Parts: sequence; structure tokens; C-alpha cells
Amino acid sequence: MTEVTEPAVSLVCCPHAGGTAEFFRGWPRCFSPAVQVVAVQYPGHGDRLGEPSLTDVQVLSSELAAEVERLLAGKLILFGHSYGAAIAYEVAVRLTNQGSPPHAIVISARVAPHHEIGGTVHLRDDAALWNEMVRLGGTPPSIAADAEWREALTPSLRADFRASETYRPSRGRLPCPLTVMLGEDDDGLPRAAVGAWQEYTQSQFAVREFSGAHFYLVDHVADIAAEVDRLASVPAPAGAPASQPGGVP
Repeated sequence: MTEVTEPAVSLVCCPHAGGTAEFFRGWPRCFSPAVQVVAVQYPGHGDRLGEPSLTDVQVLSSELAAEVERLLAGKLILFGHSYGAAIAYEVAVRLTNQGSPPHAIVISARVAPHHEIGGTVHLRDDAALWNEMVRLGGTPPSIAADAEWREALTPSLRADFRASETYRPSRGRLPCPLTVMLGEDDDGLPRAAVGAWQEYTQSQFAVREFSGAHFYLVDHVADIAAEVDRLASVPAPAGAPASQPGGVP
């Protein structure tokens, strides 16, 4: 009989606006067996397409934090890309305030919360909404041009953009290490606003730039795996409420 052991690390991955858990399907083979890759499926997406999509980052993050705390074993590392970065941060704040901070958090392709400037993509017509997805590189033009796909996916895509663009962040300085990753050609991310994430951790902070644009991560999963391994070796943070970062409005 083979002994079943719990994973040393649970890596929870929060996808971008319009993204699904399928985006991370190939990731497990790039990580060591000690890392359990858990991809989040938002309501109204993928195999949850029949559920209403959520349009509030705070609501979605509260639901996810409860699931994470209940289900996962091992050191928890949160990873969020773009819209998913806001979700990952808010989950980290909630878990920290409950006395169970994540072991680390990786923010991908998003500016620090107090640099959020909103947006109007969610108010545009369907064509403009899909044009933005193609521009960012997250959707093949063939999908965006397919009327059947657009009809099925537009409600959840619009809901995600609304949640992302109306996001009002919690205030918290996390006790765990925080790494920010981005593509060196992602012109939509001012470097000062990315570096300002340092104000949101009391622990180690790092910025990693890779070749590519907004969806640089598609070609750099092995690099992400290496960073997760590095973060997993850092001593666990103390279970204390998240303190407010100085100078954040």
C-alpha cells in the first residue's frame, strides 16, 4: 500500500479577467511533486458557466478565502495574474486577519492597490470588450471572432472587467514575502506603481521582469516554479493581523 502524503506547498492560482482554471492546466508538470497546483474557477467561468458571475472583488475574495482555509494543506502560496492579482491580495489580507497568513504571495502584472485608477472597459460595447482582450494577448483572435463563443463568454468577461475596474482595495501590510512579476514589454504597468507593492509586505520583497508583454507568464512557467521553490524555503510568517501600510490613502 502506497503511503499518501500531503503536499509541502499548495499553490493557489487566480486567473485573469475572462480566464478560467484551464489556463493553468499545464502548470503541474513544471513544478516539483511537493507542490500542489490549485487553479481557481470563478463562478460563471469554465465548468461553472451556469452560475452568476461575481462583479465584486471583495465578495469573490471572501468566498475563496473560506474555501482555501477549509480545504488546503501545506504551505499556502497565492499567485494571481492581472485581475487575479487583486483576488490573491484580498484573500491574503483575509487569511492574515484571521490569524492564518499565506506563506507567500506572487502578484503578476498588476500595479499596487493605491495606484489603481479604475477603467471603463466594462462599459464599452461587446466588440470593444473583446478587442481589449485580444490587445492584451489573452484571447486568440479566432475565439474573439466566433459569435457563439462571444455570446457564451461575454457576460463573465464583462463581469470580471467590472470587478477589476471598480475594485476598492483593503488596506493591509502582509507578514509574508511578496514577489511581483511582469513582462518587460508590458507598457500598461508603470514601474514605480509596480514597485509600490513593497509597501504591502513586512517581509521580503522582489520584482522579477521577464521577456514578453502582459501574458509573459505563458513562456515562463519554469521561472515561476523556481520562484515558488525559493519562497517555500523562507521561514513561515507569524499569524498576526495585517497592519496598514504607511502612506496609503
